[in-house]
Amino acid sequence: LLLRTMSQSAAGHTSPLRRNGTPSRLLLSLNESCDAACESEQVHIQLGGPGEMVVVYTSQDESVDSSVAYWEADEPGLVLVANGSSSAYSQLMWLEARALTDPPLGAAGAQPSELMALQDTTSWASHLPVAPFGRSQSYHAAAARPTSGLGEYNNPAMYYNSPLVHTVPLPRLSPGVAYQYRVAGSSAAFAFTYPPGSAASAEGGGGGGGGGG
Repeated sequence: LLLRTMSQSAAGHTSPLRRNGTPSRLLLSLNESCDAACESEQVHIQLGGPGEMVVVYTSQDESVDSSVAYWEADEPGLVLVANGSSSAYSQLMWLEARALTDPPLGAAGAQPSELMALQDTTSWASHLPVAPFGRSQSYHAAAARPTSGLGEYNNPAMYYNSPLVHTVPLPRLSPGVAYQYRVAGSSAAFAFTYPPGSAASAEGGGGGGGGGG
């Protein structure tokens, strides 16, 4: 088999696979269970305390509540509402100067002056000095861009702001019972079955918009 393969290779036989030099455009279609692209998304579930399931989802809109409507699948008319909390964070990207100026492999590294032109000359607090190539700190707040102590930005593309992450526990769940739920800011409904025992794991989960669980 080895000799035959080598012979075919020498004769010019190659794989029929051909890669297009131009990357294909990635198209993401709207989830059919959602009414709008701006709905809450990335819906996940995880087991909480006894008789509790925790729902986590994100939203770009700060006006979206941290609340989940849920009901037993066999009792759709008896809807309960659980409330939780939300958080977000901002992050200034940072450059690992040594790795970029003195790479162990590959092409020659960048000049320190080039990195200086890219780095963010900022600090999170006005009393802190600017540290060249320094690691930035997370800033936990609402989704709005923080302004305290930001200073001038050399490269706005190196700023990241997370969506609002909502965490809502659903209490008083019964073992072995199927539930449906809907997060605030979304028209999609999802389902899970609460485990019959502590050794079991939750079945199902939801994904709204661009997320799933």
